[in-house]
Amino acid sequence: MNNVKNLLLVGVLLSLTACASDYELKGKRPDVNPGDVTDCSFTPVSGTQVSAYDCNPVFTNTGENWGGDVGSIGFHVTEVLGHPFYQMWYTSSSSDSFGGISMGYAVSSNGTDWTPHPSNPLMSTDPSGWDKDSIAGQVVVWDPIDSQYVMAYQGFTLGTNEFDPGVWGLGIATSPDGKNWTKSARNPVINFTTDFDILFGGALIQPCWPLTITITERGALKGYIAAAKAEEAFLGMEAACHIYEMNGLDAETWIINDQRPVMEANGSYDTMGVASAAVVDFEGVLYMFYVGFTDWVQYTGYQSAQNLTLNLATSTDGGGTWTKDPNNPIPLNLTNPGEISDVGAQVVGSRILLWVTDNYEGENSVGYFYYEPNIESHQ
Repeated sequence: MNNVKNLLLVGVLLSLTACASDYELKGKRPDVNPGDVTDCSFTPVSGTQVSAYDCNPVFTNTGENWGGDVGSIGFHVTEVLGHPFYQMWYTSSSSDSFGGISMGYAVSSNGTDWTPHPSNPLMSTDPSGWDKDSIAGQVVVWDPIDSQYVMAYQGFTLGTNEFDPGVWGLGIATSPDGKNWTKSARNPVINFTTDFDILFGGALIQPCWPLTITITERGALKGYIAAAKAEEAFLGMEAACHIYEMNGLDAETWIINDQRPVMEANGSYDTMGVASAAVVDFEGVLYMFYVGFTDWVQYTGYQSAQNLTLNLATSTDGGGTWTKDPNNPIPLNLTNPGEISDVGAQVVGSRILLWVTDNYEGENSVGYFYYEPNIESHQ
């Protein structure tokens, strides 16, 4: 019966997607217990405030004849008719090499049963563009000022030789409905390759990759990037990727506070930095769930993070400083060394819902969890 109800509600949600942002919802936000609307239960993870869905993963390969394993994920939750409406944007590629990466869109009424859009993929790499080799790390927010979805993503074109560094940067796309996307003509709005010349331009940081963007209570855009300090970048490919904040004057204009990192890569679990992050506001406290890593793997023209785990940090000053949880890392990784690659987070009622990408028996897939800020750690 739950499946029938979920399918009916998904049908309603699909028809309302284009206008979901037009609803003004008032009163107390619904506090939906995920276990009450899903087919399986949740099991507390000992020593944490996290519970794991018993039927993970909830989203595997697309099965849509256009891609393979799930790559990056981005999530958004909207309340429609008093019920949480879950949206997911995910990348995939039918090839193991770079290029040909596309982005799909799916919706859900419960966070576990997902209905892909029939016209997927909805966005792809541009064979002649700056992001021809990859689009990844997408984060989606609703901008109430301009009444549109804003997607920030990492894009790049690999260099062809030692004299061609390629292009690496932050891309922006906007959409009125979460389905029809327009890439900014100014992309990359931050060019990590040319805008940060440490040797001759006096740059203080060397960006690694964008992490996430958020909307503040006043509707302003705020974001975070991972970057190496200039003095550490001179050490070569082993520089750590610390977290720096940036503020958006609009979706296409960002100012990075490069004077100091808001969070250092100095834990035993994030020695080399942060690979992915999601930030949410719960009762005036910012919670950052992030993927830390301890090792680099070198490839021709680029490097990749290895030994990845999920971690938590909090901020009580609007993101200016962060305190890492003393119990990090959160013991969710399925392999050793860890292969967690992405995390999405959204607040629903008294819980922070988490979607975490990991290696499920050889497939990069999405698992479902929730974190309860107001409880003691599970025994």
